[in-house]
Amino acid sequence: MVFSINHKKHFLILLIITIFTTIIYSQVDSTRLKDNTMVFSPSVHSIQIDATSIILMNQIGGEFDFDIFNLKNKNVCIGTRVGIEHYYLNNFVDKYYGSPFTNYNLYTRINSMTDDLSISCLVGITYYTSDDVNYLPSKYLFRTGFEIKYGTTVGILLKGSTSLIKDTSFLGVGVYLGYSHN
Repeated sequence: MVFSINHKKHFLILLIITIFTTIIYSQVDSTRLKDNTMVFSPSVHSIQIDATSIILMNQIGGEFDFDIFNLKNKNVCIGTRVGIEHYYLNNFVDKYYGSPFTNYNLYTRINSMTDDLSISCLVGITYYTSDDVNYLPSKYLFRTGFEIKYGTTVGILLKGSTSLIKDTSFLGVGVYLGYSHN
């Protein structure tokens, strides 16, 4: 799919709004202990490609995570995620009507991590598309999701997301390959 100039402008506006709201709403109460303060420290968190599957759903994706704030002395960060998810739904006989689907995502992300485990909660918007133009017109939708990763550069992944509309959800277990600063 090729973005038109209008879509690029909308995507850029949504990216700016997401980053701005992340910065505004990411403050910690100043009365908390010194070790629990949020520190403004913009940095690349991770870059990954992944593939997940579960019975009737297959998904491949690529994500870029950027940290804006980190909790001092803890492995918690708040930032953004820009990514693409391409997923295929079937019904044991044939592909599901409208499938495959592609989502261009812009999320606000909260991440907690240890040496080998990373858990992310995601909320944002997606530009939802279907390969079948008669199924559902391409449009912007609210999107929420989660991701649990085990491993550093290569690992196991449990991932899911939804726009709370029929046929906009997927859940899968799979593998990922990428870079992460933790």
